[in-house]
Amino acid sequence: MILRLPYGRGFITADLRGLRCQELRPAAPRHAPPVAELVTGALDRPAAGPSLAELARGRRRVTVLVPDATRKAPLQVELPLVLARLAAAGVRSDAVTVLVACGTHPPAPEAELAALLGPLPAGTRVLQHDAHDDAALVRVGALVSGEPVRLHRAAVESDLLIAVSTVQHHYFVGFGGGWKLVFPGVAGYAEIQANHGKVLDLAADPPRRHPRCEPGVLEGNPVAEEIVATARLRPPDFALLLVAGGAGAPAWSAGGPLEAVFPLACEKVREWFEVEAGPFRRVVVSAGGYPTDHTLIQAHKALDAACRFAAPEAEVLFLAACDGGAGSPAMEPFLADPRAAAIVARLAEEYVQYGHTTLRLVEKTGRFGVLAKTELPRDLVERLGMRPEADVEAALDRWRRDAPNETVGVIAGSLVYPRTMKS
Repeated sequence: MILRLPYGRGFITADLRGLRCQELRPAAPRHAPPVAELVTGALDRPAAGPSLAELARGRRRVTVLVPDATRKAPLQVELPLVLARLAAAGVRSDAVTVLVACGTHPPAPEAELAALLGPLPAGTRVLQHDAHDDAALVRVGALVSGEPVRLHRAAVESDLLIAVSTVQHHYFVGFGGGWKLVFPGVAGYAEIQANHGKVLDLAADPPRRHPRCEPGVLEGNPVAEEIVATARLRPPDFALLLVAGGAGAPAWSAGGPLEAVFPLACEKVREWFEVEAGPFRRVVVSAGGYPTDHTLIQAHKALDAACRFAAPEAEVLFLAACDGGAGSPAMEPFLADPRAAAIVARLAEEYVQYGHTTLRLVEKTGRFGVLAKTELPRDLVERLGMRPEADVEAALDRWRRDAPNETVGVIAGSLVYPRTMKS
């Protein structure tokens, strides 16, 4: 088996001949209808409620929520179709705001933003959410803990809120996309941290992750349940949801009220992206290429998925360019001293979501032998407990020599999770 593994904006060829390999592929179809056809069907023939064109009639202020560049979404195809229906319903382009739901991610440079969204009608306003911009936030309620909840003014004050997203597994929220586009997508920084902090029980001895904060798990997941409850303070009036196919392009779509279509999308993700395999003593995983391997924050999700199929003390060959570095200045203090005890101590003083990301990472490198093909600085890779591996073929040669009869698990881009993940 010879595979081209996505890496950054290109590929690395891995010669797996001479090894017994089991590629962990999703059951999703590799050949899907054109994206425009999927989107058109979802907008005009929604799973529930009126079509987008019907819903848009008479609206004066419309906001379209879209994911940022860290997510794979064909916005250059989706947005023109959404905006065309608004125009057909009589909504002027200068009454439309496209709001990029960055959450706590940094805004994209102008050129990257233009590439993400594609050409827009003259007069369309584009905003990137900044979780620290208090002037752009409006209070809409409170978390269960009492923490005030603020959402971006453009979302709250619109009389038609449309959300466009791709739904996929999320390593502790259950599923990404959907409700997450509202909260944490366009929420304030403090309330995002308060919500995400529920992933850890720091009062336990030793501190532990909440057992229900897992991919594919919604019921009993305190982070996911609070996200839904909070997003309902300003729910989208119409949601366009997509699920990727086996080749990475969308293969399923649905439109309508988020309450109705999000469960459908989650079930489709479970059906297509949960598999029975392993455990393996050797695993190869690509983080999927740009944008999902652009930063360590995003790329580590692939390592998380791969380790779920790994036997104790297995070796995991992890391919992730990470040419964008860690991904957030908030992660840097944790990377400077990534010992689990030091991270937990910092989080006990003040929860920072990327501290939790670092903790999850060093938990894996402590349990498995992680060989990292990456552009991250060598000293950082080693500090995180990984072994830099510049030559992928050298690692595979060693496996051929040392364990020629063992089956190697391979995840070549589309992430999959064990089928045991249930809500």
